[in-house]
Amino acid sequence: MIKQLERLIIAIALAVFLAVLVKPGSAQEIQESPLADTDQKTVEQETKKKNLSIDLAAPIGKTSPTPAPTPVKTIPPSTKIPDTVNNVGLTSLIEEALAANPEIKAMRREFDAARARIPQAKALPDPTVTFGNMTVGNPIPFAGNRKDGFYENNIGVGQDLPWFGVRRLRGQAASAQSEAKFAEYAATVRRITTEIKTAYYELYNTERALAVIKRDQDILDKMAQVAEARYSVGKAQQVDAINARAEITELVHREGELEIKQATALAQLNTLLFRDPETSFGNLIPLQMSSEPPPLAELERLAAENSPELAQQRRLIDAAGKSLRLAEREEKSPEVGLNFTYHNRPLFQEYYTYGVTLRLPLYAATKQRYAVEEQSANLAAARARLESNDIMIRNRLREARTRAVITARLIRLHDQGLLPQATLALESSLSTYQVGQVEFLTVLTAVRRALDVELRYYELLTDYQKSLAEIERYTGVELTR
Repeated sequence: MIKQLERLIIAIALAVFLAVLVKPGSAQEIQESPLADTDQKTVEQETKKKNLSIDLAAPIGKTSPTPAPTPVKTIPPSTKIPDTVNNVGLTSLIEEALAANPEIKAMRREFDAARARIPQAKALPDPTVTFGNMTVGNPIPFAGNRKDGFYENNIGVGQDLPWFGVRRLRGQAASAQSEAKFAEYAATVRRITTEIKTAYYELYNTERALAVIKRDQDILDKMAQVAEARYSVGKAQQVDAINARAEITELVHREGELEIKQATALAQLNTLLFRDPETSFGNLIPLQMSSEPPPLAELERLAAENSPELAQQRRLIDAAGKSLRLAEREEKSPEVGLNFTYHNRPLFQEYYTYGVTLRLPLYAATKQRYAVEEQSANLAAARARLESNDIMIRNRLREARTRAVITARLIRLHDQGLLPQATLALESSLSTYQVGQVEFLTVLTAVRRALDVELRYYELLTDYQKSLAEIERYTGVELTR
């Protein structure tokens, strides 16, 4: 339908050009007019001077490097649109971002750091080694009287042993923290993937809109020249040419606004790809409408199973629970220490000593008790954050799905209703203008309406794909490519 509309716009310019060759009215009136031949030749001369020929063989999209618009087509989520040498698609951009984005690199290294803390948490405390000398008569080590019975050298080792289950709880808490960090890394990957898709869709929308406006500027410019030629020979009013030029000026204004949006989307996409903000892209692969999302209940179930944000909060709850149990155990349990010492006296036989130390939670009321309160507060906070994130994700899924469903309906409305209606309006205004029953302003109004419908179509298609990308972020189900 969009391609038919483009061909019709070209036909309008051609018809306006042909209208120069035929004065409004019946063929009999033209033949009876003695000035018909003179006026015809004059207009043809004026037209040739202004080079108003229109190349019907030239493609519409030739004025812009952006590919021509593609009809609406539903594709399965699993279908991948491959990148080509001259086209840039989401697949290559997402792969590049995941490999080069510094935020993703930072999150990956933070996960590695959290994973490295697990064996540290489960390990025993470092052992201790002691060495001593007992001397008599001289405070300098080893300088005393070796023949005295109190002279002695000793060496010993010691090892602290946490109470039963303490090391296991420490390892479990560290492991849960590591899993939470991995879930945060996965959430970052999905967020950046969604941002890349959003920026890509916005860039595609602006480029298609700029291509459409540029095409219509060229056509309106030719129509304005035709109107000026007709006015110069008295077959049209000056206001026709003025209105055509005013419409071109309005398109220039809209073109500037779109260029701002294009620069913003391009800079955002380059930032996510860790490129220079001024880096340009090749031709973007034509955007196709993906399948509509599943029901809301199914999306909520998928989010509960696959959302990394929820998985992160669950792992944090697990870690807080293990830390709470650890604090409660340390509040009541002592820490045991074992030691062994070897004693050597030159005048007496060697002997050995063994010992056990207990580190008692004597100040539990002012120390360990507050550690328990701290971990209890952390556990309550983690549970509250899980509930908050769950409600937030459900609301965002509901909003995104509602937006996607309504937008899909509007896309079908444009494809099946507004675009055909705009086409018929253009055809009607063209035919009536050729016989002099409507003014040139009516044709401009029809062109303006057709332009607005086409631009709105691309904007709706972009919004639809952006809504699906947001759903993908929380459900983990691929809906767009």
